[in-house]
Amino acid sequence: MVLFAIVLPLILAFGSVVISVGNWYVHKKRLQTLVDAGAFAGATKFVGCSFQFGDPVAANAAIKATALAYAGDTTRDPATLNLQEQQPNDVYVVLNSSSYWAPVNGIDPTNGYGLDDTLDPDSDPLTPGDPCSTETLDVKATDDEAPLLWGWLPYVTSPKSHARVEIRQIKEQMGLLPFAVPEIDPAAVAAIFVGEDIGDVIDWQLLMQADDPTLPFSEWVTPQPWDCPEPTPGCVDLASENTGVVILVSKEDDTPLLMTGGPGTLTTICTQAPNLVRCYAGDGNQDGLTFIHGWSDIPGTPAAPQIRDVTLQSITCTDDLSAPYFLLTGDCDVGVTAVIDFGLSDPVPAPPIGASAQVELNAPGCGGGCQMTYSGPGAGTESIWVTSSTATLGPGSGRATFSIGWATEPTVGTTASDTFTGVAHPYVADDASGPILYLDLDTSDPVLDANSRNTGDVSVIVTVGLNKPFQIKDPLEPPILLRYASPSGSLNQALDCDANAGGQYNLDDEIANGCQTAYALNYDDWDKDKTTPKTWADITCSAYGINDLPPPSFVNSPTPNCVAAKTGDVIAFRKGLADRFESPCVPNNWPETADEIDDFFLNYDLANDPRYVTLVITDITAFTGSGAENVPVKYFAGFYATGWDISPQTTGCPGENDPHPLFGLNYKKSKDNGDVWGHFINIVQFSAAGLPNDDLCNFDEVGTCIAVLVE
Repeated sequence: MVLFAIVLPLILAFGSVVISVGNWYVHKKRLQTLVDAGAFAGATKFVGCSFQFGDPVAANAAIKATALAYAGDTTRDPATLNLQEQQPNDVYVVLNSSSYWAPVNGIDPTNGYGLDDTLDPDSDPLTPGDPCSTETLDVKATDDEAPLLWGWLPYVTSPKSHARVEIRQIKEQMGLLPFAVPEIDPAAVAAIFVGEDIGDVIDWQLLMQADDPTLPFSEWVTPQPWDCPEPTPGCVDLASENTGVVILVSKEDDTPLLMTGGPGTLTTICTQAPNLVRCYAGDGNQDGLTFIHGWSDIPGTPAAPQIRDVTLQSITCTDDLSAPYFLLTGDCDVGVTAVIDFGLSDPVPAPPIGASAQVELNAPGCGGGCQMTYSGPGAGTESIWVTSSTATLGPGSGRATFSIGWATEPTVGTTASDTFTGVAHPYVADDASGPILYLDLDTSDPVLDANSRNTGDVSVIVTVGLNKPFQIKDPLEPPILLRYASPSGSLNQALDCDANAGGQYNLDDEIANGCQTAYALNYDDWDKDKTTPKTWADITCSAYGINDLPPPSFVNSPTPNCVAAKTGDVIAFRKGLADRFESPCVPNNWPETADEIDDFFLNYDLANDPRYVTLVITDITAFTGSGAENVPVKYFAGFYATGWDISPQTTGCPGENDPHPLFGLNYKKSKDNGDVWGHFINIVQFSAAGLPNDDLCNFDEVGTCIAVLVE
């Protein structure tokens, strides 16, 4: 009893110390909850950090305010949402600070410590310590003099806790929209001139990229000089009366193999580097995306007339920049003017004055033939003929053939007739035309139509328009059209991203809910050397057989870096869009005025808006066939959809969709077979959505970023 009486005070003393120390650890644990919450909450506001079109000053303020709202500092934010500690008013938080809060000269600092933004991880004076510059949010909290359970203890402590999130690029991600967008960023573009009668490559031009940021497309143009004679770059010897122009796009080689030669030469050029060089629309002698009609000066007679100039006119093709010879959408009417040498300036009257000449156009939409009428005399014995009814070029119809039939009565009682075949070949973009959005021929010669020429050495200036590499743009610029689906029922840039176990993951389900399977980058800085360019791990997807993707489970090791393309028409695509955006209708919250920009990027909950989607960006070599194939993942991109294809069976969301970028608000549904349009935006995902890369986020580049708790 005596011993116990002696030991009991010691037991109580040691017990109170142990309990007090434990209480300090409880405070520190609660403090850790506060800094973790503050760091992750502030990370959601990094979306406004773009130094190009965002407002980093406002974004930094929003990041700090949101972090403080959850970090529990009642002095800096009296309305803080997170009160964990026993004495909340004793919590002091600093952001991106190189040191913890502490009293200065015996005075407790309150608001405006002067400690924020003093943390500079890279020690670069050009990148100060604010969150946007560092892509980092560091939260340090101090519980000033945690309360004691026993007042007799002579020592008091101030627990400290620390959390840091970094905003990094994503290297693996799930929840994607099953929709891949080929990015057009070629090393070289060339125009190849093919004599279509026998298939000879008669000339070629290695085009030069036009350095003009105001142009709507990335344009590649014939380098000067454009005048003849050869061998100047813009001079072409039209030895053939039928010359097609094939466009070659080289992914990596800026000096691809180009040569002239006989049959087989075009195939040699187009197959020099499979999957890295593509010819549009193909390597056949009649695969040109545009066409030059050539003619000779042989005199014509009523029995053997000669075709001269054949010119096409856009009648209703108003939406295409290079119409009517190359059209992006089609579904429009085209007229024709032809100059024919019958040996008579007016061949219409009956012989012997004329030749009772009749002319008709044979072309799509003409049925039994579109009547052409005599318009007047041309030069010498030539006569001019124009269509009285028009041809029709359907959407996605590819290369059309225009021929002109004629019939005459050379002398009384005799007849003659024949057809000038293939005098024009307008082209409407389809699967085979790939990334070509604009293709125009011009000339320095004083001629009206570069697509209809007298044979011989002529000036030909080729302009090819491709989509520019994707970029973050001013939110008030027009929306970007990402997908022009083919109506052919082959490859439509849709992906088969999830294994369809028991019919649970069809294309429309994947659009509505996102892909559940995780995918990884195929294109990255694998050697981690910033001085070397990024490279492809497997651009041809050689590691996967045609039937190997999608994988049977959602999580795989290694994570696949290619995705299976989805073949078929766009019915499921439209249904998926309707399920995601129209059931119910999702408001379009994209800012429409400058005053709305900051509020949208700093306060809007993008993560829970179905209009925000993550896309797979792939290479230009994808989606060029018509069967099953796998496409490589170049990177992931955030996108806010402001409009989409409305099915003829639905009304969409009236008043919520931006007008179609090409067709306007009241467009024919036959023109749009699965388009989506909107704006690229780089928001911050959370760890459940994917895995981080080593690189910090760049909010001025298209991509997706993720908040990573690193400390």
